[in-house]
This record gives sequence, structure tokens and C-alpha cells, in this order.
Amino acid sequence: MITAEILPNTRNLIFYKNAFLKIDFITKIIESANIPVVYFDFDLLFSGYCESGYFKELTNIEFIRPNSKNLKDILPNIIAKISSQKIILILDSLNGFHSFLDDDNPARFANSLIMLLSANQKFSQSTLIITCSAQKKEGTWVLPTGRHILEFENMNKFFITENDKKTVIESI
Repeated sequence: MITAEILPNTRNLIFYKNAFLKIDFITKIIESANIPVVYFDFDLLFSGYCESGYFKELTNIEFIRPNSKNLKDILPNIIAKISSQKIILILDSLNGFHSFLDDDNPARFANSLIMLLSANQKFSQSTLIITCSAQKKEGTWVLPTGRHILEFENMNKFFITENDKKTVIESI
């Protein structure tokens, strides 16, 4: 189900409205992964659930909990890792990332970082997954704040919803 949609050496943007569905979806990806997972937890929701014992222990995951002060120190190691080792890199979430940047234009830095990671993941055939709480407004995906989301070429886009208590993954 999930591996059929999210293939190695791809960039994936996962839109959601319900954070618990996102967590369920991401957990399934991590559980099915046979390569290391590096998880940037900008909103601390997923790592908090894992540390509290809510999920069974996930052994193939490295949590990174960046903040506005240490992010630029962490990035060189992540760029080196994604370009030299086949991994799944999850940026969770774009909303959390925007909210803690000390920049006048956080979207510019976020988009630049995504493009840099995207360019480097090709060398190792890594997979990049970016989650984002979003809604469609006038035909365009936007953050709850109303900011537009830059959609990159060659990026798979999915929307996670629920139907009859089952998670539905819609390719968009």
C-alpha cells in the first residue's frame, strides 16, 4: 500500500488535516522501511508519542529535534548523510518548521532547504518525505496561515484522509 506509492529516490509531499492520521501513516512507512529513517521532528508530536511508549519501539529511526539555534549546525551532517547513504528523510512538519525560523521570510529558507535536500538525495537514491497540515483554497494548497506552499517539480503529492475509520491516501 504505502511502498507502492512512495518509492526509493523520490520526493513526497504529504498533506493532512488530521495530525493523528499523519502519525499513523508515518508509522507505517517507518515500520515497513528496511533502510535507516532520519526524522526531523519540528513539531515534536511524533517523537513525543514514541518516547511515551505509545508506539512499539521503532529501531531503525534517528530522531532529530532541531530548534532555531541548532538547525544550521545540524544541516551539514544531514546533507552529507542524505547524499552518501540511502535513507528515508522525513521532515515533519513544514508548519512546525516555518513557525520556529527566526527569519523574516521563513518560506524562502524552508523552500531552499527542501530543494537542497532534494538535489542531494538523488546521489544515494534516498527518499524525502515532507508532511504539511494544509487545505486546498481556490485550487491551491495553502498552510492554515494562508501561506502558499511551493510545489516542486517531480514531487509526489498525497493527501491523507479517513473514510469509514480507515486511512485513505489520495495521490494528487
